[in-house]
Amino acid sequence: MRPRSVIQAERVYLLATLLLLVGTALTWQPLMEVYGAGLAIGVTAFIVGAFLLLILLTTRRGSAIARILLVILTALGAASLVYQVANGQIAPGVVGVVNLVQVVLTVVGAVLLFRPNAAEWFAVEHDDWEEDA
Repeated sequence: MRPRSVIQAERVYLLATLLLLVGTALTWQPLMEVYGAGLAIGVTAFIVGAFLLLILLTTRRGSAIARILLVILTALGAASLVYQVANGQIAPGVVGVVNLVQVVLTVVGAVLLFRPNAAEWFAVEHDDWEEDA
């Protein structure tokens, strides 16, 4: 049975992924103008797919490798946001708020994955997909 912190991390990461899609939708026209439809759709699908795969492998399968990769992506996103803020390059208005909330949620999710009860759960090998507790 999955611990509560792992279930909460899954929900927080899924909400952050939804906000990633919202942020992408808010900036879709400029993305299309710069990169074209094919590349914009392809990159968006790859990023969202990679996040979803890592979230599910981490929170349902208990994969320690997926957890590490997810935390690395979270750290890169947080570092990118810090860089944007430090250089005054954060997006203005709603897009900036969505990006900020999305990154904060991923950091919260990462913290939840390292709580003591989650660490115990990740220490045990899981053969089947776990169901909600």
